[in-house]
This record gives sequence, C-alpha cells and structure tokens, in this order.
Amino acid sequence: MTQIIAGTKTDFAIDPDILALLPTQGCIELQHDAAGKVHHFHTHPVDEILVVIRGRLTFRWEGGERVCTAGDKILLPAGTLHESEALDDAIYAIATRPPATIACNQGE
Repeated sequence: MTQIIAGTKTDFAIDPDILALLPTQGCIELQHDAAGKVHHFHTHPVDEILVVIRGRLTFRWEGGERVCTAGDKILLPAGTLHESEALDDAIYAIATRPPATIACNQGE
C-alpha cells in the first residue's frame, strides 16, 4: 500500500556540487558499486554526467580507458558505448535528463 509520511525529515543537506548537476528537468541517481562490480559495455539514449564521490572506477569507452577517482567528472554523450568496473567500494552521482522525445500529459 502506498503511504505518505509527512514531516519525517526536513533538514536534508545537499552538497552544492551535486545540486549543480541537477538538470532543469531530469534526475540525479546515486550509484553504489561494491569492489569488482562491472557494468558491461552498454549505451544510453540520454547524455549523462557522472561524478565520482568515493572510491575508484575503471571507466572504458571505445578507444580509451581511465581510472577515475573522487572528484573526477565524466561527460558521456548519448549513444556512447562504455563500461565501468569498481576497483574498490565506489559511490558516484549520475545526472541525466529524459530525451526530448518523451511526451508528458499535463495535468496528470
């Protein structure tokens, strides 16, 4: 059953750097990968910006590879074939926005 529990937490602190990633319309996902987790080669239909918050990731794309650490930002255009592997416990933010082809019904 769906529940709304009002007023349980009102003092959320959002890091300004993370807040700055938030697009006008879209979302930020926090991803937690345990050491050894691999996201095998894949693509996305949207542009993404990834920011490593903690840990290390090997990030691979066609023609390149780099170990990314806390503070590194990855700009990933839509359709880019890529994969990542957590070298240790890693947390990173992924900012995306829906593709322009998604239509919303106003008033719903």
